[in-house]
Amino acid sequence: MYYHLKKIAVGIETVDRLRIRQSMIHETYGKIIHSTRNMPKKSSELIKSGSIFWIIKRYVLVRQKITDIKQVVREDGSKGCEIELDKNLIKVIPTKMKPFQGWRYYLEDDIPQDLNVNNNEDEEFPEQIRSELIKLGLY
Repeated sequence: MYYHLKKIAVGIETVDRLRIRQSMIHETYGKIIHSTRNMPKKSSELIKSGSIFWIIKRYVLVRQKITDIKQVVREDGSKGCEIELDKNLIKVIPTKMKPFQGWRYYLEDDIPQDLNVNNNEDEEFPEQIRSELIKLGLY
Protein backbone atom coordinates (compact mmCIF):
# COMPACT_ATOMS: atom_id res chain seq x y z
CA MET A 1 0.00 0.00 0.00
CA TYR A 2 1.23 3.48 -0.84
CA TYR A 3 0.87 6.41 1.51
CA HIS A 4 0.62 10.12 0.78
CA LEU A 5 0.00 13.24 2.84
CA LYS A 6 -2.65 15.90 2.47
CA LYS A 7 -2.03 19.37 3.84
CA ILE A 8 -3.85 22.69 3.80
CA ALA A 9 -1.77 25.43 2.13
CA VAL A 10 -2.46 28.07 4.78
CA GLY A 11 -2.67 31.61 3.41
CA ILE A 12 -2.46 30.45 -0.20
CA GLU A 13 -5.26 31.48 -2.56
CA THR A 14 -4.10 29.90 -5.85
CA VAL A 15 -1.68 27.34 -7.25
CA ASP A 16 0.38 30.22 -8.65
CA ARG A 17 0.77 31.71 -5.16
CA LEU A 18 1.96 28.31 -3.88
CA ARG A 19 4.47 28.20 -6.73
CA ILE A 20 5.73 31.71 -5.87
CA ARG A 21 6.07 30.90 -2.15
CA GLN A 22 7.97 27.71 -2.89
CA SER A 23 10.20 29.53 -5.36
CA MET A 24 11.17 31.93 -2.56
CA ILE A 25 11.89 29.00 -0.23
CA HIS A 26 14.03 27.37 -2.93
CA GLU A 27 16.00 30.59 -3.45
CA THR A 28 16.68 30.81 0.29
CA TYR A 29 17.51 27.17 1.12
CA GLY A 30 18.40 25.62 -2.24
CA LYS A 31 15.50 23.19 -1.89
CA ILE A 32 11.80 23.20 -1.11
CA ILE A 33 11.15 22.38 2.52
CA HIS A 34 7.85 22.26 4.35
CA SER A 35 8.23 22.41 8.14
CA THR A 36 5.72 20.75 10.39
CA ARG A 37 5.55 19.81 14.06
CA ASN A 38 5.00 16.05 13.88
CA MET A 39 7.12 13.41 12.19
CA PRO A 40 5.06 10.98 10.05
CA LYS A 41 5.36 7.42 11.40
CA LYS A 42 5.30 6.11 7.82
CA SER A 43 8.12 8.38 6.64
CA SER A 44 10.08 5.63 4.87
CA GLU A 45 7.00 4.72 2.79
CA LEU A 46 6.36 8.39 2.02
CA ILE A 47 9.92 8.93 0.79
CA LYS A 48 9.75 5.86 -1.47
CA SER A 49 6.54 6.66 -3.29
CA GLY A 50 4.58 9.40 -1.55
CA SER A 51 3.39 12.85 -2.48
CA ILE A 52 1.97 15.75 -0.53
CA PHE A 53 -1.42 16.84 -1.85
CA TRP A 54 -2.03 20.56 -1.31
CA ILE A 55 -5.48 21.80 -0.31
CA ILE A 56 -6.14 25.33 -1.54
CA LYS A 57 -9.44 27.05 -0.78
CA ARG A 58 -10.95 23.70 0.37
CA TYR A 59 -9.96 21.82 -2.81
CA VAL A 60 -7.11 19.40 -3.37
CA LEU A 61 -5.55 20.98 -6.47
CA VAL A 62 -1.92 19.87 -6.81
CA ARG A 63 0.57 17.36 -5.51
CA GLN A 64 4.34 17.24 -5.07
CA LYS A 65 6.61 14.24 -4.74
CA ILE A 66 8.18 13.84 -1.29
CA THR A 67 11.94 13.41 -1.66
CA ASP A 68 13.06 13.31 1.99
CA ILE A 69 11.79 13.65 5.56
CA LYS A 70 14.03 14.66 8.45
CA GLN A 71 13.41 15.13 12.14
CA VAL A 72 14.93 18.39 13.38
CA VAL A 73 15.37 20.28 16.63
CA ARG A 74 14.20 23.86 16.37
CA GLU A 75 15.94 26.89 17.88
CA ASP A 76 13.58 26.83 20.88
CA GLY A 77 14.52 23.17 21.58
CA SER A 78 11.24 21.69 20.35
CA LYS A 79 11.18 18.79 17.89
CA GLY A 80 9.98 19.35 14.36
CA CYS A 81 9.97 17.74 10.95
CA GLU A 82 11.16 19.00 7.57
CA ILE A 83 9.57 17.49 4.48
CA GLU A 84 11.64 18.06 1.36
CA LEU A 85 9.61 18.31 -1.84
CA ASP A 86 10.26 18.04 -5.56
CA LYS A 87 10.00 21.33 -7.49
CA ASN A 88 7.21 20.12 -9.80
CA LEU A 89 3.61 20.92 -8.90
CA ILE A 90 1.38 18.31 -10.57
CA LYS A 91 -2.24 19.33 -11.03
CA VAL A 92 -4.86 16.81 -9.94
CA ILE A 93 -8.60 16.59 -10.47
CA PRO A 94 -9.93 19.20 -8.02
CA THR A 95 -11.48 17.42 -5.05
CA LYS A 96 -13.46 19.12 -2.28
CA MET A 97 -11.98 18.65 1.18
CA LYS A 98 -13.20 19.52 4.66
CA PRO A 99 -10.84 21.63 6.77
CA PHE A 100 -8.57 20.03 9.37
CA GLN A 101 -5.44 20.96 11.29
CA GLY A 102 -1.97 19.63 10.57
CA TRP A 103 -1.59 16.92 7.93
CA ARG A 104 -3.39 13.63 7.32
CA TYR A 105 -2.45 10.44 5.56
CA TYR A 106 -3.99 9.98 2.14
CA LEU A 107 -4.34 6.36 1.01
CA GLU A 108 -3.68 5.38 -2.60
CA ASP A 109 -7.34 4.40 -3.14
CA ASP A 110 -8.57 7.86 -2.10
CA ILE A 111 -6.22 10.20 -3.97
CA PRO A 112 -7.46 12.30 -6.90
CA GLN A 113 -6.07 11.45 -10.32
CA ASP A 114 -3.58 13.68 -12.10
CA LEU A 115 -4.99 16.03 -14.73
CA ASN A 116 -3.84 15.63 -18.32
CA VAL A 117 -0.65 17.70 -18.34
CA ASN A 118 -0.75 18.03 -22.14
CA ASN A 119 -4.07 19.86 -22.07
CA ASN A 120 -3.36 23.61 -21.83
CA GLU A 121 -7.05 24.51 -22.06
CA ASP A 122 -7.63 23.75 -18.38
CA GLU A 123 -6.03 27.11 -17.46
CA GLU A 124 -9.21 28.88 -18.64
CA PHE A 125 -11.41 27.67 -15.75
CA PRO A 126 -11.03 28.50 -12.07
CA GLU A 127 -10.31 25.37 -10.03
CA GLN A 128 -13.74 25.28 -8.30
CA ILE A 129 -15.63 25.56 -11.61
CA ARG A 130 -13.50 22.80 -13.12
CA SER A 131 -14.23 20.60 -10.09
CA GLU A 132 -17.97 21.09 -10.51
CA LEU A 133 -17.75 20.34 -14.26
CA ILE A 134 -15.90 17.11 -13.48
CA LYS A 135 -18.59 16.09 -10.95
CA LEU A 136 -21.26 16.69 -13.57
CA GLY A 137 -19.29 14.71 -16.16
CA LEU A 138 -18.93 17.75 -18.41
CA TYR A 139 -15.16 18.09 -18.26
